[in-house]
Amino acid sequence: MSQDKYTVNGANIDWNCAGKFNATAGYSPTKAESAIANYAAFLAPVILYFVMWNKLDWSILQFAVASFLALDMVGGVLTNSLGSMKRFLHTNQTLDLNWLAKLVGSKFLFPAVHFQIFVVPLCFDVTWGYAFFWYGFMMASIVFIHMLPQYIHRPVALLFVMLSIMLSQVAFVGPVGLEWLASFYIIKLVLSHGVREEPYRPAINETK
Repeated sequence: MSQDKYTVNGANIDWNCAGKFNATAGYSPTKAESAIANYAAFLAPVILYFVMWNKLDWSILQFAVASFLALDMVGGVLTNSLGSMKRFLHTNQTLDLNWLAKLVGSKFLFPAVHFQIFVVPLCFDVTWGYAFFWYGFMMASIVFIHMLPQYIHRPVALLFVMLSIMLSQVAFVGPVGLEWLASFYIIKLVLSHGVREEPYRPAINETK
């Protein structure tokens, strides 16, 4: 049993980053992980349109922006939580990375460049306070989590997620149709990207 590949309580864990880095799926994704990373998020704007957006008097630009935000947030939550991406985000290997991979792997710079939240007051009827508050909440949460011992990163990240869900109902509320955005923003960057998880692999006899 190698230091990077081992089985614990029936769970196969593989920390070895082999092959080429994939910006949406990390290292050595299975077929299932690749499918989740590349296709699953496209369901989000479709579902949102038929559930709520088709009732709204939005312009074409607003529909386009909302669709982009849905793809980005839902896709980010999914890809950052994949075992193949966790393998990269929390590796101890010395890897030859391009600038994009270095950006994705940065625990502070990657979330810091997520200015998408500032598109909302540009295109929808909310104040700039909405964007500044949730951006600050996200960055403060990440800095705070990384000041704590690793074994409580996950519950504290979930605490911030729950706080974002509660706060977004009463203060710095998103525009109609995007009420969910702030919470997904926190889930994507604080929980999915910021918290270490073991990079699980399927059993050898399972279909990848």
